Amino acid sequence: MGQIYMHIGEEATRLGFLAPSQAAGNPAVIALLDHLAWESCNRGAFRFLAEMDEDEKAFECFRMAGFSVYTRQQIWKIQNSNPATSDLQGEWRPLQSLDTRELQNLYHSIVPPLVQGAEGLDKRIVQGLGYKLNGELLAFVEMISGPNGVYLIPVVHPNMREPHALLSSMVKKVNIQTGKTIFMAVRDYQSWLNSAIEDLNAETSARKVLLVKHLVRRQKVEALNPIRKVLEAHGTEPSATIVQHIRRKK
Repeated sequence: MGQIYMHIGEEATRLGFLAPSQAAGNPAVIALLDHLAWESCNRGAFRFLAEMDEDEKAFECFRMAGFSVYTRQQIWKIQNSNPATSDLQGEWRPLQSLDTRELQNLYHSIVPPLVQGAEGLDKRIVQGLGYKLNGELLAFVEMISGPNGVYLIPVVHPNMREPHALLSSMVKKVNIQTGKTIFMAVRDYQSWLNSAIEDLNAETSARKVLLVKHLVRRQKVEALNPIRKVLEAHGTEPSATIVQHIRRKK
């Protein structure tokens, strides 16, 4: 069996589970994944996302079914839900619609294009917290809440000099708001955060592989440049040189 789910406003479906687990390496999984991809297309999805351990037996089946790796991550479980207070100049606050442009600018400057092409932030609303210092958004964390805890995906500018203080204050804020167990996913392009999270009395699971199968064919579209069009339509006309103009005056 297999299950997929899709959130409202997103352009990708996600694999919920495959069962039974002992059959994950069976070649029949390829046919199941093809069927789930077909069902994803029927629901208007452009991409099909999946996540698994690096040593999962089903990895080769996913590759044969057209999936490719777009990044890897570690998931941390924060044991100490009330970390010590740290001095931090800026503050974490809930993200608002006014933060959308700054959030997208930070996302596009930090997250690699391969990940952006798989997850597509532009057309979905991010629920979570943003960190501002002197009016500039330097970090944000996406929050996904469930019955067993809250799942966090941070995006932090590498210019932050005190990642431990930043994450400590964020974890404290999330705990006050939700009171749930905190799980934090750190992607490979943000791996410099791992040492700071480890200092928060956190434990990590096995590394995860994030996979994507594109369900639509990409097509290059010519980007219109109105200024260039005007210049090409008008053309250029030769004119008399400045030297000739001065001589005629004399």
